[in-house]
Amino acid sequence: MKITNAIFLTHKESLYSEITGGVQLCSQEFHNIIQSAAEISLKDYYIPYTKNIFQRAQIKGGMENYSVFDIKKETPALISHIAQNNIGIVFINMATTIRFAKPIRKKFGNQVKIILLSHGNQSCDFLHLITKPLDKTSSFKKWLNKIRLGRLIATEAEYRVQWLDAVVTLSETEKQIENWFGAKKASFLPRKLYKDFLLREPVPGRIGFVGRLDHPPNYQGVIIFLEELAKQNHSLQIRLVGAPPSYGMKIKKQFPFVEYLGELSDKDLEKEVAGWAFFLNPVWWYSTGASTKLARAISWGLPIITTTAGMRGYEWKKGSLLLADSPEDMVTQLMKEANSMDRINYWKDQTELVADNGPDQIELINRIRYTYE
Repeated sequence: MKITNAIFLTHKESLYSEITGGVQLCSQEFHNIIQSAAEISLKDYYIPYTKNIFQRAQIKGGMENYSVFDIKKETPALISHIAQNNIGIVFINMATTIRFAKPIRKKFGNQVKIILLSHGNQSCDFLHLITKPLDKTSSFKKWLNKIRLGRLIATEAEYRVQWLDAVVTLSETEKQIENWFGAKKASFLPRKLYKDFLLREPVPGRIGFVGRLDHPPNYQGVIIFLEELAKQNHSLQIRLVGAPPSYGMKIKKQFPFVEYLGELSDKDLEKEVAGWAFFLNPVWWYSTGASTKLARAISWGLPIITTTAGMRGYEWKKGSLLLADSPEDMVTQLMKEANSMDRINYWKDQTELVADNGPDQIELINRIRYTYE
């Protein structure tokens, strides 16, 4: 068997960090699956964020266009490393890193495969942010946002057409977006499912959410759900876990019936969620990547209520999650299901069935292998 040398091109903290979040979980999953391919010898290559004053000003001013790395400064060492180590494949981790593809392609032509491991395009979340803003936006800022959106889309399409060999996505939706951009090859890699079932003592009526509260889809998703719940005469207990505290306390102030618990350690978090009747996944639109918190809830064996958009990035053969695609339906379903131990146990069994029927390692390897064969 011929062994191909490959590098995993990434910022180190996108792969390993003191606090493991969604970015790190997805990066590690990409990394582990590629390492499992017998024909690949994979090494990491780390690149620092830019210190260029002009680029940092663009970032601070909200006009950044895939410029978080200093390509001109970092490229010579990268090109030298590829040449000296006979690298045949460069796996680019995260779309923010795509600008390295152009100098690699110009130097090596088709001798080196360049594959983007996408966590989602910047244009996607930015589009949602400017159409569903958290705060009031001036007319001038709206004009600048439209310019930035156009520049992002133009950059994304250019790199798919000219500089990348393939893109691996975290959802089927984004695979089709990559096809629309003109990607030569696009492959969807579903999340791997695990079984780390908790010893549970659920409290009927206790509903919980865990996630970064300053991530707009999370914050807005929770607010939209709570606004609908506040209209009802209900006995549900809502528990909220996540940082930063300023956002949690803001939600608590707006909805006094919410219990905000802050950010919990892994041990304390597992103890807390073991008492939840349902895990809440209120994702109302298709943001980038996959809902990483859903994989964790599945691995714990928790009853889960989610939207269709909240299940993007997942495949399983058996089992089901409680589905609600509007705030009104989600509230109605929870008021009906979350107070009955029989129903709580039924949905717990369904989640465990899902966890036991996800994609296997060979299938996942083959989905990435397709991009460089």
